[in-house]
Parts: sequence; structure tokens; C-alpha cells
Amino acid sequence: NGNVVYKARHYSVTPLGPRSGLIQWVDGATALFGLYKRWQQREAVAQVLKNQAAGVTIIPSTILRPSEVFYNKLNPILKEKGISVDSRKEWPLSILLHVLKDLMSETPQDLLAKELWCSCSSALEWWEVTQTYSHSTAVMSMIGYIIGLGDRHLDNVLVDLATGEIVHIDYNVCFEKGKNLRVPEKVPFRMTPNIESALGITGVEGTFEHLVNMY
Repeated sequence: NGNVVYKARHYSVTPLGPRSGLIQWVDGATALFGLYKRWQQREAVAQVLKNQAAGVTIIPSTILRPSEVFYNKLNPILKEKGISVDSRKEWPLSILLHVLKDLMSETPQDLLAKELWCSCSSALEWWEVTQTYSHSTAVMSMIGYIIGLGDRHLDNVLVDLATGEIVHIDYNVCFEKGKNLRVPEKVPFRMTPNIESALGITGVEGTFEHLVNMY
């Protein structure tokens, strides 16, 4: 389609020295972690209201960071198996997979998809935003693969909910530097259930796959 421009949202970086510089502020973008955090807050409020309706007075618990949620599930299993928490190289893959599946079952897979839907005022606008999101995700996935970009945690992947554009920040771990970390990064780009669900009903087999095959 000659009318579609495939591009990556970028921003300016001005070096001031070997270890410092100025980075342009990215307007209108929200970190994916912010969406996850908002869901945690909504769940906490819903639990409080549920307790109040049942006549139970419970002080709301502190919202845990993702790492705390992870270790709260992992540590008891490791302790039961007699494995030290500090010995990451000894953690059995089966245990890590069990914890991952447990965490995935507790986290909705449509957090991003719903945020994109709620940001639109019509079905046509939602379709256009979803198409832009699919294009942007495909382009950035290929760019990330080509330059060996790692460290793609939820604070380094942003989304502009008004347009659907994905914006990646923090390119420090590039040229496959992530493969040399203490816990090597082996995936070519981030494709989690939430990112895939936001691609629409065809998932990775629609616009995303078409553009990836083009590259």
C-alpha cells in the first residue's frame, strides 16, 4: 500500500559529553508499566469496596511491585525444594515456567487492548488506532531485532493512546549486549500476551505478520 508510511516514532538526543546529554521529552506517551499499575490500583479499590459491601473492615494492602509479586510466588517453591534464592543459575526451568503461567493466569491479557479501545470515540477511530499500533509494533520489533535491542521492560516501551504508536526508549542495551547479561536475554523482541491481544482478532497473523514478512 503506497499510502501507508512505515516509520518508528523517534526523538532527539543531544550528547553533551561522554556520559551526559539531553533527551527530548516524548509527548503523549504512557509507559506500559503505567497501564499495569493502573490495573493494580483498580483491583485494590475493587477489593476494598467488596470488603465494605460484605461488612468487613480490612486495611488495604500495599500494591506490590512486579518483582515482589514474582518473588512472593517463587520463594516458597524454592524453599520447599531446598534451593537457594540467591543461586539463580540453579533455579529449575520447570519452576520458573510454573511461576510464569501462574502470573499470566492472574493478569488480564487485554489491558493494553482495552486502553486503546477506551481512548477512541468510534469504531472507525479504534480501527485506525489498532492499525497504527500494529504497524508501529511490527516496525519497532524488526528494528529491535536488527540492532539487537534488549532491556525491553514495561518502563522502556511506551504507547501513545491517541494514535496507537509504540515508542521505545533507552537504547543502552543494544547490539545484542543483553545476551551477555548474568541472565541472558534470548528473545529477539518483546511479544507478550498483552502486546499480542492489542493487535486485534488476528493477533500476530494479521497486519503484524504481513509487515514483518515485508522486512
